[in-house]
Formats: sequence, structure tokens, C-alpha cells
Amino acid sequence: MTASPAGGSRAADTAEPAAASGQEGEESRAARAYRALEEQIVTLGLAPGTAMTESRIAALLDMGRTPIREAIQRLAWEGLVTIRPRLGILVAEINPADFARVLEARHALEILLTGSAAHLASRDERDRLADCARAMRDAAAKGDVAAFLREDKTFDEIVAVASCNPFAARVVAPLQSHSRRFWFRYFGESDLNSAAWHHMELMQAIASGDVALARARADDLMHYLRRQAMTLTGGLER
Repeated sequence: MTASPAGGSRAADTAEPAAASGQEGEESRAARAYRALEEQIVTLGLAPGTAMTESRIAALLDMGRTPIREAIQRLAWEGLVTIRPRLGILVAEINPADFARVLEARHALEILLTGSAAHLASRDERDRLADCARAMRDAAAKGDVAAFLREDKTFDEIVAVASCNPFAARVVAPLQSHSRRFWFRYFGESDLNSAAWHHMELMQAIASGDVALARARADDLMHYLRRQAMTLTGGLER
């Protein structure tokens, strides 16, 4: 069964153009600011411990202060930055032992969301997953970690909408961002083809509409990532 694109969690698809609403335009700018900053933090363009100010970020992104402020508030809620009065904005430090904890929290949510997406995704969303899988494969073949993680972000966003469960999607999104940051910092391109294969298997299962297979592939991916995380501390997966 395929959900209608006009379903509750997909209201943004049928919204009026941003030009018709100043508020929507501001929200769109805030979303772009968030995406740009999140990628800079994930790929360590903004290194852990970096101190910033709103004005510096606004100049960096060539955007106004209002969308920047909203993006920073979201990043602070996700734990990627810390706002310190009179000290500015600090990019969160990174502790290798935290990767396993992030994945432990993420595991069950990914199974829930991918199973729902396999059941409810629209035809367009299934086609976009196929495109994303191809782009991820190409990025891995080139050893382009930043491009690989950009496709991973796209994958997560498609599933978030297709699952029709905005509550679970909002909870898991910060965990996904932290996971990408850990991957870039500690693994890079060292196991990129294997990571791409696990993601592609999952995307193909979701696109096929096989709920049980999608849930199994999500479980496989999480176990793979958790095994990788355990190599950072010398531990064994439970």
C-alpha cells in the first residue's frame, strides 16, 4: 500500500510557494543554513572545539542573522554545538566512545522507520531511493567521503518523510548526524565500499516494499556500524 503524497506528514509537499509567505521563505533559509552548518560540522570543516559567532557564520554563509540563529538553535538541541553566553558558539567535542552509545540509541528507531517507509513510501520516494543508492555507490567508488555522507543525509531525509512518523524521525535525526560525524572522523574512506553496500541493500529493500526485508536490512546496517564503533574502544558488540 502506498500513502498519498498529500498525507499528514507530507503537508510541505503541497504548501504554497515560499514567495507567497514571508514566514515560509524564512523557514527555507533557516533550513539551508542548518544543512550547510551541519555538513561543515560533520565533515570537520568546523573542527571540534571551534569557537564561532553569529556574525562570523552569517558572513561565512552569506545569509542574514535570523536564519543563522534558528539553525544554531537546532544544532544546539541536537548536541552538535554549545551556546555559551559571552563566549559564543562552540562546536561540540567528539569522544570515540560515544559512537557506540549513539548507535545503541539509534538501532530500534531505524528498524521502525525503515519498516514504515517500505510500507508507506510513494512511488516518487521509492524512485528517489534508487537514485540515492546509485549516487552513494558512485561516491564510494571514488572514495569521496563527503559526497557519500551527503547521500546518506538525503537517504535519511527520504525515509523520515516516507515513514509518516515525524515523532520518531525527529528523535533519530540528531543521532544520524552524530553518526556521520564519527564516520568521517574515524573511518573516512577506509571501509566506504562496505558501508555503501549495507546502505544500498537497505534502500533496495525499502524501495521493493518488503517490510520484513527492510527491517532485517536496517538491523544488519546497525550491527555493522556498531561493530565498527566497537573497534574504537577495543570492545565487543553485545
